[in-house]
Amino acid sequence: MKGQFLNKAFHTLTEAFQNCLKRFPTTVCFVLALTAYLAYLVSTEMDDEKKLTLVLGYYFSVGTLLSLTLHLWNEEIKNRIKGISVHIVMHVLLIADAVYLYSLSPERSLTEISIAHGAAILALWLSVFFLSFTKEKNDIPSWNFASYTVGAFVTANVVGLIMSGGISLLVFSLHQLFDVDVSWKCYLYILVVCSVLLPMLLFLGMLPKNKLKHNQEPQPSEFLNGTIHFLFLPLMAGYLLVLYIYATRILISWELPTGWVSWLVVALMAGCIAIEFGLYPSRVSESKRINEWIARWLPALVLPLLILMTVGIIRRFNDYGVTINRLYLITLNIWCYIVCFGLVLTRARRISWIPISFSIIFLLTSVLPVNYASITRNVMRRSIEKELARSGKTDLPLSRNQYDNWLDSLPAKTALQVNDRLRYLHYWFGRKSIADLVDKDASFYYAKNRFGQNSDETADNDKAADNNRAISYSAQASSLTSIEIPKGYSCFIIIPESSRQLKIPHKYIETGVLPASLGTRTDKMNDTAYIDLKNIKALQRYKYGEMPPAQFKCNSDKCLFILTGFSLDYQEEGNEALFLNINGYLFRK
Repeated sequence: MKGQFLNKAFHTLTEAFQNCLKRFPTTVCFVLALTAYLAYLVSTEMDDEKKLTLVLGYYFSVGTLLSLTLHLWNEEIKNRIKGISVHIVMHVLLIADAVYLYSLSPERSLTEISIAHGAAILALWLSVFFLSFTKEKNDIPSWNFASYTVGAFVTANVVGLIMSGGISLLVFSLHQLFDVDVSWKCYLYILVVCSVLLPMLLFLGMLPKNKLKHNQEPQPSEFLNGTIHFLFLPLMAGYLLVLYIYATRILISWELPTGWVSWLVVALMAGCIAIEFGLYPSRVSESKRINEWIARWLPALVLPLLILMTVGIIRRFNDYGVTINRLYLITLNIWCYIVCFGLVLTRARRISWIPISFSIIFLLTSVLPVNYASITRNVMRRSIEKELARSGKTDLPLSRNQYDNWLDSLPAKTALQVNDRLRYLHYWFGRKSIADLVDKDASFYYAKNRFGQNSDETADNDKAADNNRAISYSAQASSLTSIEIPKGYSCFIIIPESSRQLKIPHKYIETGVLPASLGTRTDKMNDTAYIDLKNIKALQRYKYGEMPPAQFKCNSDKCLFILTGFSLDYQEEGNEALFLNINGYLFRK
């Protein structure tokens, strides 16, 4: 009996590996290449050019997914030449895309490109489950295939993790028992092989084919049905009850809904779609009236609540203007209307069109030359240019002082809106997107501190706020500045400008020294640089890119911090915190 079990297991594994080699040769090649590439990164300790490393990782990963969906699609077409031609064309396009990504300038914004690639990868991922079943009369084959595929993927990865842990423990035992010196790289090699190569080959080998791939037999799950009826449906009922009560309240008080209601409606819609997918096999096989009623009328109950989401989004547009998130959110709202109407009118006979339509809309709004990111950028720039023209500002770009003076000349609310849009463009589209409007040394935290709490106040409050002057300093050394290693110091750590602001209590203004945490540790202590305000004010006079590096002491005598760039914003009076960003080098003895 034991011998039969081992022979069966060996036969199953052998058949799985042979299956993946025959069915998915290109995918196997990509998996092997990805494994070899990851092993190479381990051996070189990722010492290669960062951009090249990311692009190659992207190419091998997406190539694996692309080749898999193409192989699955090729099995459904009779014209072999057509299948091979499409395969070649798609991989040529992927190579061109990788070359394009590598050729991008480091200064170029990646917002549009990242969103477009995210939409394309999502479309590829969904095509694995649906592209092979476009000719089917119902969605049972794609549902069964998707269910089995997800289960196979989870199983393969669990096996890979078990093997990785087991082999790593065995290798560690060699060190513990026999004093064999094992490099840390060895464990990473094990992790790469057992968590990438082995799971992917097992997964490919377990994918159903032929009749099993197009299994027309509904396979309802009692566990899934019980979970839906006794957990998900009561939860959805709670969401519906809360939202309908809220809708009644705001109708009686005649007020607009808050922005938070949009996320509740999105969660409700996601639950509705999940229930539709979960009930589909049971509805096809059993035709119970209760399941049919839920599948058809649950979307009808959700439909009126989508109006709440629409009104909330329109309110945000009116209050704060266009952003990338809001454009996608209103599109999601429109798609939810389409889904609800479609499910009600078709009685939810087909459901695969729901994720397919989502992917198509996401692609159309992200990949085309005119997309939501470019629309947002252009709308914001036009609004800023319009305000500049209205103010008579034609000598562009504005210097730091000109920019601050211009904001002071605007109404508080307008100044805050203009500043927020410039900050948004700078954050999402890079400094290059506003380089022709304001200089590099312009600080966008000035208006935030100056007008942030007074944008909706009266003119009297604005005058009172003038007594509490907003202070803003910034400077930056050139990237080509030569920095000598201080005598007695042997190594250094680059301190990049923090993505989050350091908030320093206002009381340190009186001491004249600002303690700035560097995010590193020396002798089990957090490294802190002491930034002298007098030095900061002296460095302020230098133009952007001309500041000389400045030395500051640290809390440890083994460390020395050399500042190469900073921005400091605070209120002259009051108790509000100071906001400090710094970058430079921490030298250690």
